Amino acid sequence: MSRKIVIVGGVAGGATAAARLRRLSEDDEIIMFERGEYISFANCGLPYYIGGVIKSRDKLLVQTKQGMEERYNLKIHNFTEVVSIDRESKEVLCTNVNSNESFRQSYDKLILSPGADPIKPPIKGIDTCKNLFTLRNIPDMDSIHSFIKENNVIDSVVIGVGFIGVEMSDELNKKDKDVTLVEILPNILGLAFDKELADEAEQVLQNRGVKIKTSTGVKEL
Repeated sequence: MSRKIVIVGGVAGGATAAARLRRLSEDDEIIMFERGEYISFANCGLPYYIGGVIKSRDKLLVQTKQGMEERYNLKIHNFTEVVSIDRESKEVLCTNVNSNESFRQSYDKLILSPGADPIKPPIKGIDTCKNLFTLRNIPDMDSIHSFIKENNVIDSVVIGVGFIGVEMSDELNKKDKDVTLVEILPNILGLAFDKELADEAEQVLQNRGVKIKTSTGVKEL
């Protein structure tokens, strides 16, 4: 018996789930909603396009909306946000973020993979700073890339040093920027590696000219 399956969110979680579901059944109707434009892209490659290692922006796009619809027989709504769920009637309320038009979509099964927004700590000045960027998706990447290209960027600061922060600082450093890492934990990559490996990573970055300030919080921008 075929089912109507609604997936909220694309990229790594939602798009992968949609592809897997189609392999499991050719009969199910699979509908995916993505708030942004891009339904499947290589998150880990974002810093490397900014740094110039990845030359073509298109290489980051794993699947386009049209390509994925045709390959997996899906119905995909990008630029569409699911704003509420009616569990009794098994419907979701959806809104197009460009036109503000809303509609309801029924489902038999619902998968939630909405992702997240970058965390912005309650730092004084963070909401008014004009040269502050987050890096989580393609539009974020485009904003940083354009700003560096159009402005005489000399100094850059990376706040929070997980994988993306380390990669971003290394790529900015390769572009001859004066880079400082600021991390409130005692080590960079402290949530991913033990101290021994984290110390090695710090040493590599410092040898390349990156300044590192650990156990340091940002008070104001």
